[in-house]
Amino acid sequence: MAGLVAVAAGAIAATDATTRGDRRAIAVTLDIIVPVYRGFEAVRRCIESVLSFPQQAQFELIVVDDACPEPELVRWLREQRDRKRITLLQQPARQGFSAAVNRALALHRDRDAVILHSDVEVANDWLDRLAAHAARGRDIGTVAPFASYGGVAGYPRTGFRNALPDGHTVASLDSVFRRANFGASVAVPLTCGPCVYLRRECVTAIGAFDGGPLGSDYGVEQDFCLRASSAGFHHVLAADVFVGHAGAVAFGVTDAQALAARAEKALDKLFPHYPVLRAEFLKNDPARPFQRQVDLLRLAESPKHLLLFITHAWGGGIRRHMTELAAMASERCEVLFLEPAAGTTVKLSWPKDAEGFSAYFTLPDDSPALVLLLRTLGVARMHFHHIHGLPRAVLDLPGAVGVPYDCTLHDYYAICPQYHLVTEDGRYCGEPDAVGCAACLTRRPGQWGLDIGAWRGAFGRLLRGAERVLAPSRDVARRIARYFPDVETTILPHPEEPIAAMTRVTRVVTLGNLSPEKGLRVVAACAEDARARNLPLSFRVLGSTTEPVPLWPQAPLSIHGQYADGELPTILAAERPDVIWFPAQVPETYSYTLSVALAAGVPIVAAALGVFPERLANHSCAMVVPWGAAPEIWNEALLRAGQGGRVEGTRPVPAKLTVS
Repeated sequence: MAGLVAVAAGAIAATDATTRGDRRAIAVTLDIIVPVYRGFEAVRRCIESVLSFPQQAQFELIVVDDACPEPELVRWLREQRDRKRITLLQQPARQGFSAAVNRALALHRDRDAVILHSDVEVANDWLDRLAAHAARGRDIGTVAPFASYGGVAGYPRTGFRNALPDGHTVASLDSVFRRANFGASVAVPLTCGPCVYLRRECVTAIGAFDGGPLGSDYGVEQDFCLRASSAGFHHVLAADVFVGHAGAVAFGVTDAQALAARAEKALDKLFPHYPVLRAEFLKNDPARPFQRQVDLLRLAESPKHLLLFITHAWGGGIRRHMTELAAMASERCEVLFLEPAAGTTVKLSWPKDAEGFSAYFTLPDDSPALVLLLRTLGVARMHFHHIHGLPRAVLDLPGAVGVPYDCTLHDYYAICPQYHLVTEDGRYCGEPDAVGCAACLTRRPGQWGLDIGAWRGAFGRLLRGAERVLAPSRDVARRIARYFPDVETTILPHPEEPIAAMTRVTRVVTLGNLSPEKGLRVVAACAEDARARNLPLSFRVLGSTTEPVPLWPQAPLSIHGQYADGELPTILAAERPDVIWFPAQVPETYSYTLSVALAAGVPIVAAALGVFPERLANHSCAMVVPWGAAPEIWNEALLRAGQGGRVEGTRPVPAKLTVS
């Protein structure tokens, strides 16, 4: 939508670093360089996307085969070369990203070049827009677009491996960027990312990529940019271009993260000012206004109805209810949340996990900007869930925007600022008369400084103006009716997903302090196996551990802590375990804790090692397991013991048992 940049200036104002320029046809030929190692489907999507969209700029697509190990990909690249669609350079052996780029850069020493990762997808007139930004000044060294996985230039969220937003392709989202931020750019300290435009003047002045000082090819773009900055060149983010990026196809995500971390440390040593530069950039986040501008245009152009939920900032049951409503309506509606931030400042957000939009408004000063934004976005209905912590001006929003609204009564805030109708000592107040309420408010004032009459007057007007007032139970409706008899209330229990019947969990305890010799790592491995396979097992160490282990909620494992010797029988009685487990990894000579376990009459599972087979002989509720058993075997034994059964590979302990 035209003019959206001017809407709600406090939320989406452009920064001083922003520039907007005219478009000019690019008369020179450019090189698009794609280093390739592996990932046939990603490479094919990349190359086809480059060749599918005509540009004003003339370009040559140069693909560098860095000794690709995939025969199918090699054959396909040669086919494209033979069809004159690409220029193909083939390395005799794998030499890495930098060497591949530098070989292609040396092919035409008079051309600007775009370095494109092989898992990138481009669309529309992306190249013309990048070239136009590069042509704005001889001191520009590099230009980069936004990308789905683009680090500080990521979208919708910075620093995330973003999926494309629902309903969008790379082409459609790039079109939104073009219209939302047409001609806009922002100065950045460097342009590392999956797509970087290099001006030839910059390459000639400082040299090509050099991964030697970094120990790998990760970080070579940052190194190039920092060297360019030292030589007087500048870098810009093209705010009107978006490319799709899968991320690390050639190396694998795990390797990519490790290599990137190592490169960052090397860069910090090579360029001591880089950490401060990076921190300042992340703090100022100059790309944010342009990301949020795209968010707003997406919302404004969405075919879905747009709803605004108004609430407090406490989370809890109300937040859960709102989240569930938003999910239920997601096929037909987009939902924004409005909640308190600090003082009289409110936060408007798009609460989807994959979205990054938020904007702040101080009311009532920013009320006109907020109202204009909500109108421009096309908010069709508002829904008040709670008012606590919000400035009084929010009550006027539906009328100012000109939309209907609903109210859900999650508690008794409409009756009293003490929304649970609770006294100072935490008991139900009994709902006294107005005199009693006034006395209570004198001791515990509510927000906005209203007396009880003015409070109920304000909420009465809010409820009477609502198209629907919803109560989750008859009790709530009856109480509200005592104070607002002219308000019609609809009883509508909160929708809930069916709750599965509780699965009985087998409670397993170990006795005494747990070390690796006593089976600590076996316990940790079994807890992880139970988590991974969703087994109905919980583990508790009655004692302490000599090493840290994953605990709840990362794994179904908890630690009681140390106890005095005489306390163990009482602790066992309180814990009520289903199984007592002795996972020792060394041969025990006696085990006093086993004596306590035998006296407790609880099923026992133990390692078939040391004293356990001997002392458990003829014990009807005992089972021994090979001490080196896999976690799966241990867990099956623990489950069966807790259920009074046996598992294959284990055995009851006979009177005479020889263990080798």
